[in-house]
Amino acid sequence: MFARLVTKSLRVRRERLLISVIAVMLGAAMVTSLLTISLDIREKMGQELRSYGANLVVLPGEGEYINQFNATHSSIIGSVPFLYFKAEVNTKKIEFAGTDLEAARKMNPWWHIEGALPEQEEVLPGINAANKQGLKIGDPLNVGEKSFKVSGILDTGTSDDNRIFIPMKTAQQISGKSGATLVQLSVLGDIDKVIRYLENEGYKVKKIRQVAESEKALLDKTQLLMALVSLFVLSAASLSLLSTMITSVLERSREIGLMKALGCGNGRLAAIFLAEAGVMGIAGGILGYFIGLLLSQFIGMEIFDMNVSIKPEVFILTLLISTMVATVASLLPIRRAISIDPVVILRGE
Repeated sequence: MFARLVTKSLRVRRERLLISVIAVMLGAAMVTSLLTISLDIREKMGQELRSYGANLVVLPGEGEYINQFNATHSSIIGSVPFLYFKAEVNTKKIEFAGTDLEAARKMNPWWHIEGALPEQEEVLPGINAANKQGLKIGDPLNVGEKSFKVSGILDTGTSDDNRIFIPMKTAQQISGKSGATLVQLSVLGDIDKVIRYLENEGYKVKKIRQVAESEKALLDKTQLLMALVSLFVLSAASLSLLSTMITSVLERSREIGLMKALGCGNGRLAAIFLAEAGVMGIAGGILGYFIGLLLSQFIGMEIFDMNVSIKPEVFILTLLISTMVATVASLLPIRRAISIDPVVILRGE
């Protein structure tokens, strides 16, 4: 009997049902698209931002050098060791940096290299160091008893321009050290968790604060903006549904009065309206989910230049949110319905 009452009510008021479902559907579509993008964007934008360099520096916990860096945290997507030391060049002490230059260039894509990366018997001076020493590509450079060739000139716009870069093995041979002064890390995800992990492993860790904090602020603000847009769209959908259901209650005043006169309690009456709202919420949520998936792909490609992945949890969240919005929007109309006095209504007042 209950199901028949709800079904008949929805069938008789098809136009109002359609308006309500469309309102919920639009809200659900926006929620689906923004939820899908939001769940994807932190990882994918994080990967994009990681192409702009390291965000952590690892220092030795004890001693002066890191002999072997063995951290295996899943959030660490790149690591480059550096060995800094000073050596005499033309009676002057110059700072050298030994590293895996291919990996360093990949982690720091803004490096501009005129020429080529150095091999074992070659060096790559920063532009300031090259100017001070009067070095050009192809020139010889004597470091102690060893002779090297300048393979290129490095321009970074940082203090690295004052250093001369050489392969790590060559640096260890010249300096007599077997470890690294520090390790630059590229971390994707929760930086603080990685810091705690590394500190438990006995390392000292420093954030490259400007990079780490700017990245976190950008991702947080992007997600906050999406949440606010979703909230406003859901509020508009809720108001539209509220207006439709209040109008429905006013039109059904005589029907409600008759039902109450025949013994329908307030709880039963509220359940009928809640069931109607639930049907609208579920129908709008399902339709909105599929429209939202298409919208999320469009937004992902046009704005963020990325394909977004389908996440099953978004479907469940969309249905829950749509049903909740429909339920909340029906509370005031339900209160209006159960306050109807059947005596007054049936007397035609």
